[in-house]
Amino acid sequence: MAQKTTASTPDKFDSVAKYNALEMGLLFFIAVVALAALITAIGYDFSSSKPLFVILVPLVMLIGVQIYRANKAAKFRTSLQINRAAFRGEIRNFQVAVRFFCMLLALIVCIYVVGHYVGLMLAMFYLIRWHGGESLKVSLLVPAITTLLIFLLFDQVFGIELFQGQIYRYFAGYQIW
Repeated sequence: MAQKTTASTPDKFDSVAKYNALEMGLLFFIAVVALAALITAIGYDFSSSKPLFVILVPLVMLIGVQIYRANKAAKFRTSLQINRAAFRGEIRNFQVAVRFFCMLLALIVCIYVVGHYVGLMLAMFYLIRWHGGESLKVSLLVPAITTLLIFLLFDQVFGIELFQGQIYRYFAGYQIW
């Protein structure tokens, strides 16, 4: 049975319009995060916030320019319709991107709680086992070897200690909360 195309379905939009609209949605999200970081950095001592200003001020300006360019390429009303369709689940590529973004957010939370080594190992296991469909042996071996190599490279060769997580800090005697 053929789907009836109405004015609200995203089928009437071409792929360039979809790309521009979803790009604008992502740019607005990044702009909010960057502005929040910039506002937070204002409260810091200048010597501490100088690197943040060097990064965030040009970033906010570039995001503004890109929002202007994307808005010029796709009409704002059309962009809103496409973004609404994407959030209703009518654009498949958007759903895949959102799932991947959620997986990255879970990785960040995991790294914060248990550290880089355990977080990366768990993320690799998840991706290899469930998305790659590999055997349990490969799913355990590859993350373990990769994590060991990352540890040797950063900690032993470069002398850079990666974040070990809040649980480690708690048991090491730091007051974390």
